[in-house]
Amino acid sequence: LNPAKTFVWMCFFCNNQRRWLRPAPGIESPDGIEVFGQNLTKIKRMLCVVDDFRDALYFGRVWTVYEVFLALMENIDIAVTLLPDACKRFCEEKPGR
Repeated sequence: LNPAKTFVWMCFFCNNQRRWLRPAPGIESPDGIEVFGQNLTKIKRMLCVVDDFRDALYFGRVWTVYEVFLALMENIDIAVTLLPDACKRFCEEKPGR
């Protein structure tokens, strides 16, 4: 990847799920599912950052499971990466052997 041409959009920072779920009185709140879907379709790629290869917190949250589901339904490329400590444990344990 060319760092000068690579941009990262983090839904964690950009999607205000609290506002979607509990809009302020008198203020119209956007449909979070629609907003996320539109952004994901524009981006065309998804990176899942996972904290553990055996029991990842990522796959225990409904929203992140939905993100993966939507990406699969829209034929969006998905990559999964482990955090450095989890990657080290993965290499040390050699799962499946």
